[in-house]
Amino acid sequence: MPVCDGCSSTFSESGYSRHLAQTRNSACVSIYEDMRNYMPSSPGHSPHTKSHDGPDTNTQSHDGPHPFEGDFFNTTPEDLEWPVDEEDHDDLDDLDDVDDGDEDEEVEGEGGVAEQEADWEPPIESAEEPEMNDQNIPMDDSEGDVDGQHTRRHEAELPLHHRPYVVTFPLDSAGSTIDSDELESEQNGYQSYGEKMTRTQSQDGVSCVWAPFTSHIDYEVARWAKLRGQGSTAFSDLLNIKGVCERLGLSYRNSRELNNIIDSKIPACRPRFKRQEILVAGEAFDVYFRDILQCVKALFGDPELAPYLVFAPERHYSDEDQTQRLYHDMYTGNWWWRTQILVGYLPTTKLEHITNKAARRRCLANLFHACVRHIVEPLVEPGKDGMPIASGDGALRRGHPLLACYIGDYPEQLLVTGMKTGECPKCDIPSTELGSKDLPFEMHDLDQILDALALVDEDPSQFTKACRDAGVKPLYHPFWEGLPHCNIYNAITPDVLHQIYQGLVKHLISWIKIAYGEPEIDARCKRLPPNHNIRLFMKGISVLSRVSGTEHQQICRFLLGLIIDIRLPDGASPIRLIRAVRGLLDFLYLAQYPCHSDVTLELLSGALNRFHDNKSIFVDLGIRSSFNLPKLHSFRHYVSMIRMFGTTDNYNTEYTERLHIDLAKDAYRATNHKDEYMQMTLWLERREKMLWHAKFIEWRLHNGTAPAHVPRSRHPLPHSDLVYPRQSKLAKHPSVKRVTFASLADQYGAIHFQAAVARFVVQLMQPGLTARQSEEAACHVNLPFQSVAVFHKVRYSTVGDDGLVNNVTVDAIHARPARCDCHNRRVPARFDTALVNLGNGGKMGVEGYRVAQVRVVFSLSANVKRALFGNVNVPDHLAYIEWFTPFTAPDINHGMYKVSRALYDGDRQSSIIPIRNIRRSIHLIPKFGAVAPRDWTTSNVLDQCSTFFVNNFTDRDAYVTIL
Repeated sequence: MPVCDGCSSTFSESGYSRHLAQTRNSACVSIYEDMRNYMPSSPGHSPHTKSHDGPDTNTQSHDGPHPFEGDFFNTTPEDLEWPVDEEDHDDLDDLDDVDDGDEDEEVEGEGGVAEQEADWEPPIESAEEPEMNDQNIPMDDSEGDVDGQHTRRHEAELPLHHRPYVVTFPLDSAGSTIDSDELESEQNGYQSYGEKMTRTQSQDGVSCVWAPFTSHIDYEVARWAKLRGQGSTAFSDLLNIKGVCERLGLSYRNSRELNNIIDSKIPACRPRFKRQEILVAGEAFDVYFRDILQCVKALFGDPELAPYLVFAPERHYSDEDQTQRLYHDMYTGNWWWRTQILVGYLPTTKLEHITNKAARRRCLANLFHACVRHIVEPLVEPGKDGMPIASGDGALRRGHPLLACYIGDYPEQLLVTGMKTGECPKCDIPSTELGSKDLPFEMHDLDQILDALALVDEDPSQFTKACRDAGVKPLYHPFWEGLPHCNIYNAITPDVLHQIYQGLVKHLISWIKIAYGEPEIDARCKRLPPNHNIRLFMKGISVLSRVSGTEHQQICRFLLGLIIDIRLPDGASPIRLIRAVRGLLDFLYLAQYPCHSDVTLELLSGALNRFHDNKSIFVDLGIRSSFNLPKLHSFRHYVSMIRMFGTTDNYNTEYTERLHIDLAKDAYRATNHKDEYMQMTLWLERREKMLWHAKFIEWRLHNGTAPAHVPRSRHPLPHSDLVYPRQSKLAKHPSVKRVTFASLADQYGAIHFQAAVARFVVQLMQPGLTARQSEEAACHVNLPFQSVAVFHKVRYSTVGDDGLVNNVTVDAIHARPARCDCHNRRVPARFDTALVNLGNGGKMGVEGYRVAQVRVVFSLSANVKRALFGNVNVPDHLAYIEWFTPFTAPDINHGMYKVSRALYDGDRQSSIIPIRNIRRSIHLIPKFGAVAPRDWTTSNVLDQCSTFFVNNFTDRDAYVTIL
């Protein structure tokens, strides 16, 4: 830890820099001045030297990083005293430990963003703006009645915030436990695991809560090595350092000894991998897999999942009359599914020795189905007759393992179903009509396809003709052929990641760049104000290559706002394009709702229809000739699939994409890349053993209290609610301990801070006064203080149905002045905008809310509170804000609300409000006009622009609230 050479005190890293910035010790001040003088400049800039006799000759003419002046908060050290109360003296020792590490990291990142504000941009093409031609644009009632659309959405979503009415399955035997003398009574998962551990300990003569490890640290090092550590060689090298094993008291001296302990002394709770040879086209391939029935039993018997298992379907309704059905988890549809484990590794061969491409494709398809058929074959008999299976609480039930749905991207869907490229894997719509809005279709006829596939051992020409007539490729015994109660064409589920983000959204962005031109789109991306939920693409989006689904998701959050007022070529009206974008974005957000009703599913269909009704603009602009895209057609199946399997979060391929990294890529990196599959499976088994053993130790440390199965309430909490409540959180200590009123006005822009505090005092102490009386009374309020403690960040976390706060930050509001980062780059000030509850705001809709810019987040000392408010309870944290105009009607085409600064006699209207009145951050998109002004930047646009659009696409909470 750093030791100050001036006073010989020891500090943390952040505490040392804080000490130097605030100290009054002359020796420490001298060290601080020396550090400032020798602080390196940003790359590409000359070191800053300040002349006392004249101006700085190294100052750049452009807006690059400014030379460092003052301390890191642009305040003088004497301004940073904490306004300490007499009764607070016991806490003085902790006041220097300000937890600003995260803030330093964020500011350092924003220093790089600030540098990019001055990057070169293509010159603006000078051209007269053509007049828009709106005469040929149809304006039917459904398109023009934007207030009606918002009202319908509000009425449709309101029931989703209340507890549902539940109708249980009529047969009591569904999901009931088995009480039979023939079946051994099962213990809960941890108890049976503990008995296995006891037998191992008795053989080794070891009895310890950390067994088979000898101590807490012995166990923690092993857990770190297998779950978080480096490779086995690096871990062995670490333990080979002289004295490490002895001082830590480890029972192993290298990775090999640790692996031996895990392999021989920790019981396996998940099935081992097997290797099987599959013979296809005269060549043998290895497939590594697990017994799928044992996988089902392992998941079903996991005690951590016991409280969440559902054993019988239910029907949920939003009304007591049971007229509006609700869909969320799978048990509320026709099937349900919750989690998964890796079942097998399939061969990745390309079969390059087969030169004929068509034959190679057929062989690859047959190899895939042969491997999967071998894996799922054990499901056939239990799927028909059932099998006894124990849940994590030890209760036995009879279960039927069935293939309910298949999750995959479009190529995999074609591979599984035997359809051809360009066709729908679910229905018989012609490939030339995939872009149709309402052309009728029928699901593929499973019986006809099975009859055709059954001819595989007959005459080849007859088999091929039968498959062609049935509309399927000639597959050799597909894996789903003999599975009971399985219709593979119904089992293919929607895929938000690949069909929307990597599908239509990807196309839409490319169409927009062609329509409006990449330079203007990129220029607007660089000038968006910052927000916690918005990624700033400071190089624009046209330079991106191999764009991921996450990046497409981030672009969707501001895409509509970018194009609101850009002109199209030749004076073409942008109205249809804006409506098409709005329709697709509405479909995207509605499709990801965690709970749906019959009414919200109608909204989902309506959003898709709005896109179809306006997509012709891309044809008129010469960008598209048709819309025969399989991924666009797949949107027509979303409503029926949600009704069958529940909402799309039950079968999102983002989960399997994540597992591909955890269970395939990470496993491969842990091998020596020779005979990798055997090493990968062994690595995974050891990792799973340590994960299970860690949960077992946690259970045993809590006196062996097993998680008892909690029967699902007949009136469950609305866990399927569209949004979760949020709770604000501030740092334990302020970012700056003492900021004077003058600094608040100069550095934070809070020029009316004293007047706002005076009005706040009057409103709190004399709430019955009129506005005029309050203003007069405020003139007579004397403030017994000259500075406040200031916080630079407010974090927001969600609160679960159980009342517990999730520590993950889902939103944040910044309110800090300009400063310099550790590279001496100037970081501009940042004052975020927020949604303020006026006292009557609800979960949904903008009624009772107003937009404001947060300038200062501060707290008052206890002495000041007593002097101003007496015994009246005053919130601990307050905010000085500047108001925007109230919400009015949203725009008729893009549906966004327009706001501007609220002024009174030319000054911005300001107020003091409790932090708890701030619902969340809000992102404002500037009204750029036809061409974005090039003197606007991401750091000054909130001050330079006069009119903004309220962005309701930053996240689902914003989409539901700003309605």
